[in-house]
Order: sequence, then C-alpha cells, then structure tokens
Amino acid sequence: MSMNDRKTLMLTGVKEVLAFDEKQMQLLTESGEMNINGENLHVTTLLLEEGRMALEGRVDSISYSDHGALMRRGLRGLFR
Repeated sequence: MSMNDRKTLMLTGVKEVLAFDEKQMQLLTESGEMNINGENLHVTTLLLEEGRMALEGRVDSISYSDHGALMRRGLRGLFR
C-alpha cells in the first residue's frame, strides 16, 4: 500500500470489493477486511486478477480486521 498526500491510494492484495460509495470502501484483501473512509472517493484502477486497486479522493481513515481469525475464535468458544 502506498498513499500520496492522503489523496491517492494504491493497494495490492485486493481480492474483492465488498461495498463502496464516495465516503467509504470496504475491501477483502489477502490479509482480511479493509475499510477506507473519506470524501469524494473513487476507484481509478481495479485489477482484481492482479490484486491491484488505486483510488483518489480525501482519505480520512483506514482500518483492518481479520474476520477469519474472529470466526475461528468465535467457533472455538461455541464448543468449549
């Protein structure tokens, strides 16, 4: 991932775009889920077969979660 002046973001490891609008993007990456929040966000490049994505706009925050790990922990708790 590289970001230039919170206006241009280039990502690798992107597997799927789960949801997006001009204020939020929710992605599935090789490392888990990624959420990007900002203003006037728009995709300039999307090459899922290569795992690459680029977007422009004002990036306010980026957050990650590993849903696979959360699911494994949750299921383990059910069988204790």
